[in-house]
Formats: sequence, structure tokens, C-alpha cells
Amino acid sequence: MSGGRSGGSTRGWEVAMSLVTRVVDLISGFLLALIALTTFGEATLRYLFAIQIPDAYTLSGYAQAIAIFWGVCSATYAGRHITVDILWEYLGRNGRRMLDLVATLFSALFLGAMTWMLFAKVQRAHGSFEITSVLHWPIWPFIAAAAAGIATAFLLAVLRLVEIARNRTGEIHD
Repeated sequence: MSGGRSGGSTRGWEVAMSLVTRVVDLISGFLLALIALTTFGEATLRYLFAIQIPDAYTLSGYAQAIAIFWGVCSATYAGRHITVDILWEYLGRNGRRMLDLVATLFSALFLGAMTWMLFAKVQRAHGSFEITSVLHWPIWPFIAAAAAGIATAFLLAVLRLVEIARNRTGEIHD
């Protein structure tokens, strides 16, 4: 990494962020595996024994939203999202940095707006006492878990924006 941070604190920061993204990826992967197992179990039980897992479809949908939103969080900071580098490849060092700044700024603005809207949805769901149809579990905690993922993605996008502005991402090469 380039920039003015001391080697020790930079290394510690990189290790901490690597650990955070690994944990987020692990939890997201676990949720996706749980969705796959639930879907398989639901189909198997329904066709073989004519029984269903209570609220399997609803809970799988919420688990998928949580996994996706926390996956966005991880990808945002690590820069693993889908990109099109046709223009970026032809720009010089300063042009690349400016394009990275603009793209990250737009991502941060989008994620900020999405965070705001999701927390408004959490408030509406909490206030309306919405529950699942079979187990009668409140749905607001699931929406809040997803919203926390997007809020964290927003914060990490802002952090990434600051790092790019300070030219500390180590990704800009000539």
C-alpha cells in the first residue's frame, strides 16, 4: 500500500479488514447453503410425504436478502464487484484515480440512499407488527439484518472513497 501510514498500522488494518470480509463472506455462504438445504428439504418433504417446512419460502427469501446485502458489503470494500474496465485501462494514473473516485462516490451515494430506505422499511415493519404466516415470527429483525448489511456497505464505500482519495488502496498502477 502506498501513502503515509506506518507499516505496522497499515498491516494491522489490512489484517482486520481481511478478517471482517472473510467472516461476512462465511456468514453469507452459510446462509446461501441454508437456503439450498431448506429448498431441497422442502421439495423432498412435499413430494415424498406431503408435508411442508413451516414458513420455508418466506424465511429463505429473508435469508437470501441478508446474504446478498452482506455480500454487497464485503464486495464493496474489497472491490470485488462487477466492473467494466475498458475506459479505465486506457487512462493514466490520475485518470484512473479520478474514475475510481467518481465510481466509488456513486456507489456510496446509492448505498446511502438504499440504507435510508431499508431502515424506513424496518420502522414500517416494526410498527405494523408484520409476522410470518405460519410461525408468526416478526419480520422486522430479518429486514433489520439486511439493512445492517447495506448500512455497513455504505460505511465501507465511504471508507474506500477516503482511501482512494488518499491514494492508499494500492490498486492504482501505471
